[in-house]
Amino acid sequence: MASYEQDIKRYESKMRACATMTELLTAMASWQSFAEAHGLTDEERQIVDKAYVEAEAGLITQVKPTLW
Repeated sequence: MASYEQDIKRYESKMRACATMTELLTAMASWQSFAEAHGLTDEERQIVDKAYVEAEAGLITQVKPTLW
């Protein structure tokens, strides 16, 4: 199986850079498609999934007129 370390790091950075929930949900959909297409294991998915959860928590707790 090919190593997808660079792709995983790119998706992790993409998650952390999202400024809105729309961007985050779009990034997550893209990540899930990539992970499924390449048959990534739960362990390989863990880094980006964690970045998503942290980014989501950060956006939810921000005081803004709209997160979308």
